[in-house]
Amino acid sequence: MKPTQSTLSWEIEQRPIYSNNSKLTGYKAIFRNDNDKLLNVAKTSYTPTNNQRFLEVVEKMHEITGFPIQTYDEFEGGKKVLAFLECTEPIKVCGYDFKDYMIIGNSHDSSTGFFMGNSSKMIRCSNRFSKIFRQLQVHHTKNHDVKIDGLLRYFETYMHERKELYIKMARMHTAKIDSSIKKALVERLTSGRRSAMNEEGKLGIAELSPRKRNLIENINTSIERECFDLGDTAFGLLQGITHHTTHIRKNKEEVFGNVLGGAARINEEAFRFCEALI
Repeated sequence: MKPTQSTLSWEIEQRPIYSNNSKLTGYKAIFRNDNDKLLNVAKTSYTPTNNQRFLEVVEKMHEITGFPIQTYDEFEGGKKVLAFLECTEPIKVCGYDFKDYMIIGNSHDSSTGFFMGNSSKMIRCSNRFSKIFRQLQVHHTKNHDVKIDGLLRYFETYMHERKELYIKMARMHTAKIDSSIKKALVERLTSGRRSAMNEEGKLGIAELSPRKRNLIENINTSIERECFDLGDTAFGLLQGITHHTTHIRKNKEEVFGNVLGGAARINEEAFRFCEALI
């Protein structure tokens, strides 16, 4: 993982947009104030959450939970900012220790609102899996600041969602799988218009490019490695994918815990696939 930071030392600035020396009505631009990077062009009705407010919420959640603030991170040059609070309550799944973190995040590019989730690391292998909880999101609307205050009262909801996540993983450990199920997941992750290889998913095995063949082999190697240790179960299958996204896949941009980006999308797709097996 890339080095992470102790805090966010910059702020956003909202500026008008000009065209032919005339102010463009109805829209504004959002920049970083340290390097002048453009983060967003939005309607004037868009109400962003600045970093100062974000840091206040993180500090308040730290006070409420007692969870130490582990680190802050940025994605896509600051379009999204993240904080990680280390969960002090130990947890095991199928006898295996997990270390996990509460995620608090915010976007400056309109892609998400203010959100919370969970990021876990399986101690035996350091495989990482993160999940944003839909119930704990606030969109950037006029009254969003009041709703963010409401999130601070939802610590019990977070703990419930975290518990449910691990209950599902434990149930996955009881769902037996065979080679056909492993193959089906790999095909889902590598085939079709949304795959990394685009239209190659429609071609036969003999026509696969060396790049895609190597991708499939790498995923299968991770799956077999984890299923050998954990058993031929949906849990082993999921850990095979998180092993691939954590240790093998070259991500365009890394973020602590694989919370965002391509690795996060792959992990989420694999989780939904394995969840369906239980």
